[in-house]
Amino acid sequence: MAGSLRIQERFVSIQGEGGLVGVPSSFVRVSGCNLRCVWCDTPRTSWAPEGEASSVAELLRWCAEGPRHVVVTGGEPLLFSPVVELCRGLRAAGHHVTIETAGTVELAGLEADLLSISPKLAHSTPWQRAAAQGRRQLATMHERARLDLAVLTRLLAGFAWQLKFVVRAATEAELAEDLEEIEALLARLEVPPAQRMQVLLMPEATDAEALDAGYQRVLPLCRARGFRLGLRLHIHLFGHRPGT
Repeated sequence: MAGSLRIQERFVSIQGEGGLVGVPSSFVRVSGCNLRCVWCDTPRTSWAPEGEASSVAELLRWCAEGPRHVVVTGGEPLLFSPVVELCRGLRAAGHHVTIETAGTVELAGLEADLLSISPKLAHSTPWQRAAAQGRRQLATMHERARLDLAVLTRLLAGFAWQLKFVVRAATEAELAEDLEEIEALLARLEVPPAQRMQVLLMPEATDAEALDAGYQRVLPLCRARGFRLGLRLHIHLFGHRPGT
């Protein structure tokens, strides 16, 4: 195996988000992203990418020593063709593979047991942050790239999936605005009612107190519309820090 990937971090923990929350998992975080979310919780893979090259063979050996479940995350792992080789090798070795992606790009030949897709809503575009840094072109780049309906449609058709939406839950008005945007996107993607439990609403927050408040605002909407509440268990257990 000749491929290599720039890895920002790798660690063993529990899955903190999505339908497999609480499952012991190895995490392989690929550095590099085509987006610049204003609230990005892994800036060392996007705003200020860092990491060292690791061969696919070495990553497979490392994962073999850990849990059956492996999460390939980023950044945006689907930007990098060696991810195909990595995921094939993991599945051939008996691992369950989850890929975390924003759903803006795709890779031919990709294999995964679960595609965890986090489409970015309009509030993710960092207009003020980028302008303050004199990097307004990053906000423009993000806005142009954050949604690709054709790519999303193909990903949903080709994989077992979940959709995770980061929503603003600090105020009712912001939450309502985000929910309207989500409903419009789901309609365009033709997600049927029976699959709405694969759609998770995850409050935007990086501390346990703010998350708890956000859960209280989001929960009634989940009950009313058939969505799933998106927890961030790792924040509650470990705080907002790398390697968790």
